[in-house]
Amino acid sequence: MSKTVDDILIGVLDDLGEAELKKFRRKLCDRKQEPKVRRGIVEKADPVDLVDILTRTFTEDGAVNVAIEVLAAINCQDVAKELMEFKKSPGSCVTSGDRMESATGPTKMNQDKHFVDHHRTALIDRVSQVEPLLDRLLERGIITQNAYSDVKANRTTQNRMRELYDGPLKACGPKGKDIFLDILMEMEPFLISDLKGE
Repeated sequence: MSKTVDDILIGVLDDLGEAELKKFRRKLCDRKQEPKVRRGIVEKADPVDLVDILTRTFTEDGAVNVAIEVLAAINCQDVAKELMEFKKSPGSCVTSGDRMESATGPTKMNQDKHFVDHHRTALIDRVSQVEPLLDRLLERGIITQNAYSDVKANRTTQNRMRELYDGPLKACGPKGKDIFLDILMEMEPFLISDLKGE
């Protein structure tokens, strides 16, 4: 009998040590994207309860994506990779909108749109490490010190990403966007492979 999303997620969370599970709970509550998970609900949750909370809050598809994102954020790359493999496996019932769209191949998505423009909304919602991203963009000359300060002045991660898109990224052209994507692939590999449907 094939494993369900619940089985896989419970297995993954069961394998985490107590300290990692605590980090997972904390990072899950710290997510800026909606819907948010309240700390009081997950504070004492064991892996089974946590999976129940994840699937009720985000649906089965969303629960896997959020788990991958949170695991990557707490440096549990191996476990996140295991979930990515499950997602890609033929028997998996998990799909994402991006995945469906890339069934014809990522190159067919829209030839005149750069990958970072095509996935603008997802990147604004899901990139979690904006400050280190800004540091690298400044270092590579993609943004100026003024643009860096303007972007950083925004209070939320999403607003910082919007400001980055509406200013420096709009101006830097395809080469600058390629560098932006390279930096993202290095910093948020699971997010980018998810968007590419890999």
